[in-house]
Amino acid sequence: MVYGLAGLALFILIWRLAYVLDWAPRGTLPDPLALPAALLAEIESGRLWPAAQSSLVHYFWGLGLGTALGILFGLASATLRRFDLLQAYLVRLLRPIPPLAWVVFAIAWFKVSHAGAAFVIAIGVFWLNYFATYSAVRSVDPRYYELASAFGHGSYFARAWTVTLPAIAPGLLSGVRAGIGQAWMTLIAAELLGVSGMGQEMNAAAGVGAYDAVVVYMLIISVVYTLCDMVFLTFNKWILQWQP
Repeated sequence: MVYGLAGLALFILIWRLAYVLDWAPRGTLPDPLALPAALLAEIESGRLWPAAQSSLVHYFWGLGLGTALGILFGLASATLRRFDLLQAYLVRLLRPIPPLAWVVFAIAWFKVSHAGAAFVIAIGVFWLNYFATYSAVRSVDPRYYELASAFGHGSYFARAWTVTLPAIAPGLLSGVRAGIGQAWMTLIAAELLGVSGMGQEMNAAAGVGAYDAVVVYMLIISVVYTLCDMVFLTFNKWILQWQP
């Protein structure tokens, strides 16, 4: 903890020096010591809490849908041979397309709304969980399935419940954790195009040169992500309590 705090203090010191010595174009790098006042100003203006609440709505919807569908399709693709063959070329076609490329269709289909933002977020989260689940399933030792069949668990769902899910839990949960961070990055980018939330407030603040407000929203996003990650790590530890 001491080293962590020292690193944070060093970062702020370098930031302060960059501000004082004009290492960045004047007016584009805020004074770190002015951030508390900027935070208070955003709170008093009444913009911060509505923006944060709006972001959280489409964040959790997109994260939930993308995670659930990614795990489901990854599991099906890795365990059902015909389904894997059926979707193999489709995955190669769609995977390289970045989530933000779908923003145009999100606006066309859902207008500027929570649903559109959640759709874009879900796409980014989907692929992380899809490949994490797919890779985890493919790495399971086939001998475990043979052993399960010998003890009467030969059906697809019985093997999935007694062998596949416990074996892939560490890899699957790693994908979920990565998706928690990916969802925030996709969310802010999607909001820059008009969906209400912290990304939109950042864009508005940058438009008038209020870079201290931009940094305030960046730090709030970081804090919220940290809290989400801490909650997930607690859940992860509980799920994987059987690990040494």
